[in-house]
Amino acid sequence: MRAVAIGMLSLALWQQQSDSGSAETAQPSETWAVPLVAPVHLINPFYQPNSDYSAGHRGIDYRVSPGQKVLSPTTANVWFVGKVVDRPVLSLRTASGDLIAFEPVCSKLLVGDKVDISDEIGAVCEADAGYRQHCQQQMCMHFSLRSANGYLSPIARIGGFSPTVLLPTNG
Repeated sequence: MRAVAIGMLSLALWQQQSDSGSAETAQPSETWAVPLVAPVHLINPFYQPNSDYSAGHRGIDYRVSPGQKVLSPTTANVWFVGKVVDRPVLSLRTASGDLIAFEPVCSKLLVGDKVDISDEIGAVCEADAGYRQHCQQQMCMHFSLRSANGYLSPIARIGGFSPTVLLPTNG
């Protein structure tokens, strides 16, 4: 009987949390788009690390060419534009607090500038000679998304995850 009561309480708390639309679980209301002009080629997907200090791939990589235009995936403000160690980086902060970063991307925008979805925000550019590219055989642009809860795949905001389908088992 006690197990049933605990189960009912857990269900009620879960339902209350789902109905409240808490900031942790709520999806931002911004509209998002792919940051490149089609055709777009995803080279490396996002790999969630086991912990904050574990190996993983905290973003996605698109195949690009030097000089290719980079577009804002959503409405945001420029958070950072400049060089980080050996590569040019551009980052944007959305109204919901997401931090979006692109590398190697050069831009003439200034910190604080507002950009709208699909505005040109920069161009793919060469990094320093010592920069270790994410992609071995071709040039790519790294695109990352960090929310208040940690890194996410940018595809979580853009859309494009295939729905999960449960197949019947034989037997």
